[in-house]
Amino acid sequence: MPAIDFTLLRQQVSLAQVLDLVGFTPTTRCGPQWRGPCPVHGSKSPRSRSFAAHVEKNCWHCFRCGASGNALDLYLAVTKLPVYEGAQQLCARLRVPVPRRVAPASRSPPP
Repeated sequence: MPAIDFTLLRQQVSLAQVLDLVGFTPTTRCGPQWRGPCPVHGSKSPRSRSFAAHVEKNCWHCFRCGASGNALDLYLAVTKLPVYEGAQQLCARLRVPVPRRVAPASRSPPP
């Protein structure tokens, strides 16, 4: 199983992209801060503001369930997938290549 470069993945995928994928509709927007019902614990009220996302900083937090993190964390929390499988599925849905970690070249000792 090839290793995924999660650092690079977090840089390539924006929170706005993931919010769109999970069907998040903000109830209020104030510049880069979006508020609305939490997609993680499934708020039902259309006027809910318990979930806060800062799309420029790629971070989010729910003041009701306490969940928080980055774009990848949100996708994993909503889909309830393990990290490796979730990262692959996220890349497939966004049509971006899965960033792979390159193994360091092995050095042979000098003669």
